[in-house]
Parts: sequence; structure tokens; C-alpha cells
Amino acid sequence: MDEPKFDVLALVELQMIENAISARSSEIEAVKNNKELGKTEKKLAEVNEKYDEINGRYGEIESKRKKLEDTVEMQNEKIKSNEGKLFSGTITSAKEIENYQEEVKILKGKNSEMEDQILELMIKLEEMSEEVKQAGSEKARAESEVGRIKNEMNEKLEVLKHIIEGLQKRRDDVSSKIPGDYLKKYREVKSKKGGIAVSVLKDKFCNVCNMQIPAKDAEKIVDAGQLYRCPLCGRLAVIYRKEIDDIRKELES
Repeated sequence: MDEPKFDVLALVELQMIENAISARSSEIEAVKNNKELGKTEKKLAEVNEKYDEINGRYGEIESKRKKLEDTVEMQNEKIKSNEGKLFSGTITSAKEIENYQEEVKILKGKNSEMEDQILELMIKLEEMSEEVKQAGSEKARAESEVGRIKNEMNEKLEVLKHIIEGLQKRRDDVSSKIPGDYLKKYREVKSKKGGIAVSVLKDKFCNVCNMQIPAKDAEKIVDAGQLYRCPLCGRLAVIYRKEIDDIRKELES
């Protein structure tokens, strides 16, 4: 290829930057597909189901107890009213007095039965209270664990996003130093060669295809400022320079 009017090292740097962007993008996808989060969220769903079931049963029993207590209270008011009438001296009919007395007796009998039921329900609620407490603790722990994992994921994603933004800016800066026709050729080769457009030739070896350059071709590859083609893999090629290692270290830091 004709000698370019720019530092060919820019093409190597551009390739390294885009490789770094691709690697960081893959890291982002790996973070998003966190298997630990999936397992923890599944466990949380199971814990929530158990928590809702236990609290549902507890709520039903509590509701029944409250309903019975309300009924007992209402009937106690009725008993109190009837006994008030019986002792007021205003009722003179023996039949009417007997009716009131019978109603009071029946109401007291029902209240006694309901108070026994209330006591049984209270015992059940007491027995269930520890189970409810444990289910609540399990739910809180599972929620906390999901929250922890998500927070860690978000922190990692923010860091990776920041790194990619910096790399993209650096890519734009480097691209602006490369003539348009060379940039176009770089894109064409990259699309045809599995995303790697530029290789580095060191000690007569191509660092991409890992093959030794034939002697007759190697004799022509002598200028570190010149852009070549690898005669084996067809990629754009530059001769190794120490600055390449420096760029790699910068991008890996």
C-alpha cells in the first residue's frame, strides 16, 4: 500500500480501543445475566408465597376471632338490656318475664360456647405467631439479598458504562486522526475478518493469524511507519513498536 500521511499506529490503537469496547460490552451483558440474582429472586418468590399463605391463614383466624368477639359483645348488650328490664319492675306479666329469662339463658349459653371458640382461636394464633415471625424474617432476608445483588450489579454497570464512554471518546479522537479512505478500508477489512482489521508483525510473525511471514514478503516489510497487508491473513498490518505495548497497558488499566 502507498505510504499513508498519518501515523499508522493510530489504526492499531483504534483496533485496540474497539476491542476494549467490545470486551466491556460483553461484561455488561454478563452482569445483566447474573445467575445469582435469578436464583435469589426465585427463592424470594417462594418465600413470598409461603409468607402470604401463612399470613392468609393467620388473617382468616383473626377475622373469625374478631367476628365472634363482636357477636359476644352484641349479645352481652342484649343480655344487659333484658336483665335491666327484668329488674326494673316494669314487667308484670309472668309470661313476658319467662320469655326474657329464657332469652337471657339462651344468649348466655351461646356466649359461653363462642368464648370457648374464641379461646381456641387465640391459642391457634399464639401457636402461629412464631411461624408468622419466621416467615417475615425469611422474607426480609431474601429481599435484602436481592437488594444487595442488584446494588452491586448497578455499581458494576455504572463503572463499565463510564469506562465505555471514555473509550468511545478516545475512539472518536483517534478516528479523527485517520484519513477517511484509510478509515473506510479499516471498516471494510474489519467486517470481513471477524472484527479484527489490523495485525501487528513482530519477529516476522502476524499476531492475529499466528503464522510466520514468508521470507520473500518479510524482506519488503521494513518500515515501521508504513502500512502493509499480512500476506497470509490479508489484514492491514503494521510493524511492532514499543508504543503498542504502552497503548495496551493504558487500555487494560
